Amino acid sequence: MEPNQSRHAGDNRALIVRPIDVSERLRFDEELERSHWLGGGLVGEVMRYIAVVDGEWAALIGFGSAALVVKARDNHIGWSEQQRWRRLRYVTNNQRFCVLEKHRRPNLASEVLSLALRRLSVDFEERWGHPVVLVETFTDPARHRGTCYQASNFTALGRTAGFARRAGHFTHHGAQKVVWARALRRGALGMLTSDFDHPFLDPSRRAVVTAIDLNRVDLDGADGLLARLEAVPDPRMKRGVRHRVAPILGVAALATLRGAKSFNAIGDTAAELPQEALRRLDMRVSPRTGKFIAPDSSTIRRTLNAIDRNAFDEIVGSWLAEQVSAKRLGKERDDKRSSSKEPDDNDPSTDLAAIAVDGKTLRGARLEGGGQVHLLSALTHQEGVVVGQRDVDGKTNEITEFAPLLEQIDIENVVITADALHTQREHAKFLATKKAHWIFGLKGNQPNLAAAAAQLLADQPTVFETHEKGHGRTEHRYFRVAQVPAALAKELDFEEVTQVIAVERERGDLADRMISEETSYYVTDLAAGQAGPKQLARHIRNHWGVENRGHWVRDVTWDEDRSTVRTGSGPQVLATLRNLAISLLRLAGFTNMAKGTRWAAWTPDRALGLMGL
Repeated sequence: MEPNQSRHAGDNRALIVRPIDVSERLRFDEELERSHWLGGGLVGEVMRYIAVVDGEWAALIGFGSAALVVKARDNHIGWSEQQRWRRLRYVTNNQRFCVLEKHRRPNLASEVLSLALRRLSVDFEERWGHPVVLVETFTDPARHRGTCYQASNFTALGRTAGFARRAGHFTHHGAQKVVWARALRRGALGMLTSDFDHPFLDPSRRAVVTAIDLNRVDLDGADGLLARLEAVPDPRMKRGVRHRVAPILGVAALATLRGAKSFNAIGDTAAELPQEALRRLDMRVSPRTGKFIAPDSSTIRRTLNAIDRNAFDEIVGSWLAEQVSAKRLGKERDDKRSSSKEPDDNDPSTDLAAIAVDGKTLRGARLEGGGQVHLLSALTHQEGVVVGQRDVDGKTNEITEFAPLLEQIDIENVVITADALHTQREHAKFLATKKAHWIFGLKGNQPNLAAAAAQLLADQPTVFETHEKGHGRTEHRYFRVAQVPAALAKELDFEEVTQVIAVERERGDLADRMISEETSYYVTDLAAGQAGPKQLARHIRNHWGVENRGHWVRDVTWDEDRSTVRTGSGPQVLATLRNLAISLLRLAGFTNMAKGTRWAAWTPDRALGLMGL
């Protein structure tokens, strides 16, 4: 007998309780609206279950977010208001429970409830990213006594005060309900009331955390980052030059680490640096006073506008790429991946390393003629480190810069992810010469391939799904995968393609009512033995993380989109300095860049320490 099924005494029919499939969502909601006295209306982090007897639906049970304030429940748990706000999501509410008329029999309700509760926490964690440890529910004593809850080991805690919360306000309706609760795990109340979060409540804390040791990163030394900056060519006339390029770039990097957003801000930071910091940055010594001198804002502006921006980008990017390829970053993951006979679809640590290629326009940097600076970047999925960047000339587009961007990076056995613009046969052939893999978006620029993908995926079942709640909405993703026959790939003149993927995205409001839906298609050269459905899904999902981990951080923390620097190399050089700052802060363990810049700004020693000085 399966763990989520039972048999009633004298009845040989098996009872199975399971979450609904995506195709059953509409039927579930319609049946609940028709059969339950409260109708539909599940709210919050929702789980929908059906009880099935001989292939027929026998009962519907729905869980959603817990009530914000319930005096009887809160007294039972014993938590403070702050603890309630922080841990309420670990409590769920059985918002609807309906046994269908045709299948009613003694004890069926308590059996269905017990089977659902047996799997509820695991299902909740899989769908919403966290477990639940307590279930609450309310019953109307005028309609029923809650016998099935009592039989399923729920405890009656008291009665509500007769208020309902609507549109952020409490209104009195006078209909008091009985409050019931049941712990799903031993020690649940202690988890909800402890001073520190229990590891069970945070799945990420139960996993093995890969620590990045900044001491393993080659910052100093003959081949360190600072020594590499000496190789940036100096375009200035030798006569009258007082400050070398490398120290100017050093002070610019330090200021950017501390949150500087402009040439003037970099100059202000340099002007207030103490003598010890200037010494460590190898600044010029005044022959008159014998003290170290910082470059002023005008010197910094002229120098950064004049240097070879692509040479500076290549030096910084290649150094960061070496840290990744030398396994100074994420070494534990790479060792685990290389020692595994085949990828573990359920273990992210066995995924191949991946790099996202994506472009960004600097919206504030208007060039002569009205054009804008556009940069194409390569950012590692796991570390969030920019390992390459190219300026996309206004006379061309991202396609022509794809190969030059990746040419200088060691991408052997690395997955390159990119949007549909880069679904090009030439790109696939280039990556094959680099012994790299790829996942590309698929749209109308490849009509024959897109039509074939849609046909191959039409009858494929959902093989993996994810569910998230945040920013005032819910989002559900359903993944389908199909193999591409070699003969078809050859016919399409895209022989490298081995699999196609469809991602159906449903967005809803907090009541999980659908707002929008869309389907996106992807192609890859990864065979099924190299990446399973979950691994493909993680690579696709992580690709769009470049927006949050790169572009969004530069816009929000360093206000890049409002920067009006527009002449010479300035826009790209400042973007490279921001990429370097983000990478150094991430190497130091910061996930919040605003917090990292505040930390680095407290004293020059902190930023200098990150730079190896």
